[in-house]
Amino acid sequence: MEYGTFVGMSWGALFLSYVEGISQDNAFLILVCFALCGVAFIMPFVLALRLNRKVLMAGERLSYFQGLLFAFSMFMYACLLNGLIVYVFFGYMDDGLLFERINSMITMPEMVTTYQQIGLGEQYEQMQKMLGEMNSLSALEKTLMVFNNNFFFSIIMAFVVAFVASYDLRRLKTSPRPGQSHERL
Repeated sequence: MEYGTFVGMSWGALFLSYVEGISQDNAFLILVCFALCGVAFIMPFVLALRLNRKVLMAGERLSYFQGLLFAFSMFMYACLLNGLIVYVFFGYMDDGLLFERINSMITMPEMVTTYQQIGLGEQYEQMQKMLGEMNSLSALEKTLMVFNNNFFFSIIMAFVVAFVASYDLRRLKTSPRPGQSHERL
Protein backbone atom coordinates (compact mmCIF):
# COMPACT_ATOMS: atom_id res chain seq x y z
CA MET A 1 0.00 0.00 0.00
CA GLU A 2 2.84 2.36 0.89
CA TYR A 3 4.70 1.72 -2.36
CA GLY A 4 1.48 2.03 -4.37
CA THR A 5 0.92 5.43 -2.77
CA PHE A 6 4.31 6.64 -3.97
CA VAL A 7 3.75 5.30 -7.47
CA GLY A 8 0.23 6.78 -7.58
CA MET A 9 1.52 10.15 -6.45
CA SER A 10 4.16 10.12 -9.19
CA TRP A 11 1.50 9.22 -11.76
CA GLY A 12 -0.74 11.98 -10.41
CA ALA A 13 2.07 14.53 -10.59
CA LEU A 14 2.79 13.39 -14.15
CA PHE A 15 -0.87 13.78 -15.12
CA LEU A 16 -1.23 17.19 -13.48
CA SER A 17 1.97 18.55 -15.00
CA TYR A 18 0.87 17.38 -18.43
CA VAL A 19 -2.68 18.72 -18.35
CA GLU A 20 -1.71 21.99 -16.69
CA GLY A 21 1.17 22.41 -19.14
CA ILE A 22 -1.27 21.97 -22.04
CA SER A 23 -4.04 24.06 -20.45
CA GLN A 24 -1.80 26.95 -19.43
CA ASP A 25 0.53 26.67 -22.45
CA ASN A 26 3.46 26.33 -20.04
CA ALA A 27 6.61 24.80 -21.51
CA PHE A 28 8.23 24.33 -18.09
CA LEU A 29 5.38 22.08 -16.94
CA ILE A 30 5.73 20.03 -20.12
CA LEU A 31 9.46 19.60 -19.37
CA VAL A 32 8.56 18.57 -15.81
CA CYS A 33 6.13 16.09 -17.36
CA PHE A 34 8.95 14.52 -19.40
CA ALA A 35 11.10 14.21 -16.27
CA LEU A 36 8.19 12.68 -14.35
CA CYS A 37 7.71 10.12 -17.15
CA GLY A 38 11.09 8.68 -16.29
CA VAL A 39 10.44 8.83 -12.55
CA ALA A 40 7.02 7.19 -12.90
CA PHE A 41 8.44 4.42 -15.06
CA ILE A 42 11.49 3.65 -12.91
CA MET A 43 9.90 4.04 -9.47
CA PRO A 44 8.05 0.67 -9.40
CA PHE A 45 11.30 -1.12 -10.23
CA VAL A 46 13.24 0.76 -7.55
CA LEU A 47 10.56 0.00 -4.96
CA ALA A 48 10.51 -3.68 -5.97
CA LEU A 49 14.29 -3.80 -5.58
CA ARG A 50 13.97 -2.11 -2.18
CA LEU A 51 11.47 -4.73 -1.05
CA ASN A 52 13.73 -7.47 -2.39
CA ARG A 53 16.67 -6.10 -0.38
CA LYS A 54 14.56 -5.83 2.79
CA VAL A 55 13.42 -9.43 2.41
CA LEU A 56 17.01 -10.53 1.77
CA MET A 57 18.18 -8.80 4.95
CA ALA A 58 15.55 -10.80 6.82
CA GLY A 59 17.12 -13.95 5.36
CA GLU A 60 14.22 -14.76 3.05
CA ARG A 61 13.49 -14.59 -0.65
CA LEU A 62 10.23 -13.83 -2.47
CA SER A 63 8.97 -16.30 -5.02
CA TYR A 64 7.90 -15.01 -8.40
CA PHE A 65 4.24 -15.48 -7.43
CA GLN A 66 4.75 -13.43 -4.25
CA GLY A 67 6.51 -10.76 -6.30
CA LEU A 68 3.58 -10.77 -8.71
CA LEU A 69 1.10 -10.32 -5.87
CA PHE A 70 3.23 -7.46 -4.56
CA ALA A 71 3.33 -5.81 -8.00
CA PHE A 72 -0.41 -6.23 -8.59
CA SER A 73 -1.30 -4.72 -5.22
CA MET A 74 1.20 -1.88 -5.61
CA PHE A 75 -0.17 -0.99 -9.03
CA MET A 76 -3.79 -1.29 -7.88
CA TYR A 77 -3.20 1.24 -5.10
CA ALA A 78 -1.38 3.45 -7.59
CA CYS A 79 -4.31 3.27 -10.01
CA LEU A 80 -6.79 4.12 -7.26
CA LEU A 81 -4.80 7.10 -5.99
CA ASN A 82 -4.18 8.38 -9.51
CA GLY A 83 -7.88 7.91 -10.30
CA LEU A 84 -8.75 10.08 -7.31
CA ILE A 85 -6.35 12.81 -8.48
CA VAL A 86 -7.75 12.66 -12.03
CA TYR A 87 -11.34 12.83 -10.75
CA VAL A 88 -10.58 15.87 -8.60
CA PHE A 89 -8.93 17.54 -11.56
CA PHE A 90 -11.77 16.95 -14.02
CA GLY A 91 -14.51 17.44 -11.43
CA TYR A 92 -13.31 20.55 -9.64
CA MET A 93 -10.31 22.15 -11.32
CA ASP A 94 -10.63 21.85 -15.11
CA ASP A 95 -14.03 23.33 -16.08
CA GLY A 96 -13.43 22.24 -19.69
CA LEU A 97 -10.25 24.27 -20.09
CA LEU A 98 -8.12 21.30 -21.17
CA PHE A 99 -10.37 20.27 -24.06
CA GLU A 100 -10.92 23.90 -25.02
CA ARG A 101 -7.15 24.40 -25.26
CA ILE A 102 -6.62 21.18 -27.23
CA ASN A 103 -9.44 22.18 -29.60
CA SER A 104 -7.88 25.60 -30.14
CA MET A 105 -4.54 23.94 -30.91
CA ILE A 106 -5.95 21.54 -33.51
CA THR A 107 -8.15 24.16 -35.18
CA MET A 108 -5.29 26.54 -35.90
CA PRO A 109 -5.23 27.26 -39.66
CA GLU A 110 -1.68 25.89 -40.01
CA MET A 111 -2.75 22.60 -38.43
CA VAL A 112 -5.80 22.26 -40.69
CA THR A 113 -3.71 23.02 -43.77
CA THR A 114 -1.05 20.50 -42.73
CA TYR A 115 -3.58 17.70 -42.26
CA GLN A 116 -5.21 18.46 -45.61
CA GLN A 117 -1.86 18.62 -47.45
CA ILE A 118 -0.74 15.23 -46.21
CA GLY A 119 -4.09 13.67 -47.10
CA LEU A 120 -5.46 13.20 -43.60
CA GLY A 121 -8.50 15.46 -43.91
CA GLU A 122 -10.93 12.66 -43.00
CA GLN A 123 -8.84 11.61 -39.99
CA TYR A 124 -8.71 15.25 -38.90
CA GLU A 125 -12.50 15.45 -38.91
CA GLN A 126 -12.70 12.18 -36.94
CA MET A 127 -10.23 13.57 -34.41
CA GLN A 128 -12.35 16.70 -33.95
CA LYS A 129 -15.49 14.60 -33.54
CA MET A 130 -13.79 12.33 -31.00
CA LEU A 131 -12.51 15.34 -29.05
CA GLY A 132 -16.04 16.77 -28.94
CA GLU A 133 -17.37 13.45 -27.64
CA MET A 134 -14.67 13.28 -24.98
CA ASN A 135 -15.46 16.82 -23.89
CA SER A 136 -19.11 15.86 -23.37
CA LEU A 137 -18.18 13.05 -20.94
CA SER A 138 -18.65 13.53 -17.22
CA ALA A 139 -15.71 13.79 -14.83
CA LEU A 140 -16.30 10.22 -13.69
CA GLU A 141 -16.29 8.89 -17.26
CA LYS A 142 -13.05 10.73 -18.06
CA THR A 143 -11.54 9.36 -14.87
CA LEU A 144 -12.59 5.83 -15.75
CA MET A 145 -10.92 6.18 -19.16
CA VAL A 146 -7.63 7.17 -17.52
CA PHE A 147 -8.05 4.47 -14.83
CA ASN A 148 -8.63 1.75 -17.42
CA ASN A 149 -5.56 2.84 -19.37
CA ASN A 150 -3.39 2.83 -16.24
CA PHE A 151 -4.81 -0.52 -15.13
CA PHE A 152 -4.04 -2.15 -18.48
CA PHE A 153 -0.42 -0.97 -18.48
CA SER A 154 -0.09 -1.89 -14.80
CA ILE A 155 -1.00 -5.48 -15.53
CA ILE A 156 1.69 -5.66 -18.19
CA MET A 157 4.32 -3.96 -16.02
CA ALA A 158 3.48 -6.13 -13.01
CA PHE A 159 5.03 -9.19 -14.65
CA VAL A 160 8.36 -7.40 -15.12
CA VAL A 161 8.30 -5.73 -11.70
CA ALA A 162 7.60 -9.12 -10.13
CA PHE A 163 10.84 -10.41 -11.64
CA VAL A 164 12.77 -7.58 -9.95
CA ALA A 165 10.99 -8.21 -6.62
CA SER A 166 11.75 -11.94 -6.73
CA TYR A 167 15.26 -11.90 -8.21
CA ASP A 168 17.76 -13.79 -6.08
CA LEU A 169 20.09 -11.05 -4.86
CA ARG A 170 22.27 -13.60 -3.05
CA ARG A 171 23.66 -14.59 -6.46
CA LEU A 172 25.01 -11.07 -6.86
CA LYS A 173 26.78 -11.19 -3.49
CA THR A 174 28.36 -14.60 -3.96
CA SER A 175 29.55 -14.26 -7.54
CA PRO A 176 33.24 -13.29 -7.74
CA ARG A 177 34.36 -10.21 -9.56
CA PRO A 178 36.68 -10.65 -12.55
CA GLY A 179 40.12 -11.57 -11.28
CA GLN A 180 38.83 -12.49 -7.80
CA SER A 181 38.74 -16.04 -6.52
CA HIS A 182 35.94 -17.61 -4.47
CA GLU A 183 38.23 -17.92 -1.41
CA ARG A 184 38.46 -14.14 -0.99
CA LEU A 185 34.66 -13.76 -0.74
